[in-house]
Amino acid sequence: MKDKHCQIHVMDKHLLDWFNQFQTGEQIGEVHSIFDKVINFVSNDGSMLFSLAKDRIIQAPKMMKTTDEISFNAMCSSINPSNHVKKVGYKAIQIKDWKWSYTTSERWERELSSLSQVKPELSESHLAYIDAFIEANGQDSGLLSAWKDFIVKGEAGSESSIDNIYFCPFVNGLKTITEEIEKQLLEKFVYRFAGLGVGLTPSGDDFLIGLLSTWQYFGFSLYQDFMNNGKVDLSILKRRTTDVSYFMLENCCLGYVNDALLDLLEHIDTHPMNQLQQVLSIGSTSGTDMLIGVSFAYRQLLKQQILLEDKRFD
Repeated sequence: MKDKHCQIHVMDKHLLDWFNQFQTGEQIGEVHSIFDKVINFVSNDGSMLFSLAKDRIIQAPKMMKTTDEISFNAMCSSINPSNHVKKVGYKAIQIKDWKWSYTTSERWERELSSLSQVKPELSESHLAYIDAFIEANGQDSGLLSAWKDFIVKGEAGSESSIDNIYFCPFVNGLKTITEEIEKQLLEKFVYRFAGLGVGLTPSGDDFLIGLLSTWQYFGFSLYQDFMNNGKVDLSILKRRTTDVSYFMLENCCLGYVNDALLDLLEHIDTHPMNQLQQVLSIGSTSGTDMLIGVSFAYRQLLKQQILLEDKRFD
């Protein structure tokens, strides 16, 4: 059968660098999972998950995107998990009869460390704006109702909220976070939220992405200690959640997150309606859960700021 030649429009530079390590004809991985808008691949050694997506999808780490939706859809219907991915030619990969060239692809090179080093000023009004947006537009997976009742209302929750089986675990998790932060036990609640929920990326993981990204960007002291001391055991996270979600968390710990979240963090002090809507559009509830993570992290940053200011006047 004749090979079908297609074009990759945008490509993560870190993925490009990784591809460049391979020789023509060498297998680099296999198909992991196939969805309407995204195809996931896993490397031969299982150490990396990368993807090919339609251009309308928000750019994420280790992702390639294409505007050729016809070819993308046709390939989706003709390939299966475990099909090999090979490096071919100078700059192309092949899955069965489909060759995807990245010779002229635009390079995406963004990460938390690439954002402005002049951090936006923390403000209660900025947090209130984010909270109001989540309350008005958020989609519930159990985490939204838990956040509303415990964080916004400051109480355990209503009977109607408890209908969701994940409501109580989320509320219990949120109840312990502040205490564990005060005791500098960040890894405990990271492990508690990892894998909590259902779907390709469980709500607990999406929450952690928003929270850890925000703390990392603003330089939350506890997060820095947490990472610098190597307290996070990625093997524990891998056992607790899905493959896709694990690699998303791993990328986050390295400072690599999706484009919408990067834009939100960089413009968080500007009433960023467009950026909030972009994050919200991720998945069915993933965007909401990420925003809840951003909100919770921002609260802790404000508390830290108040404590530091009080110490200055002691």
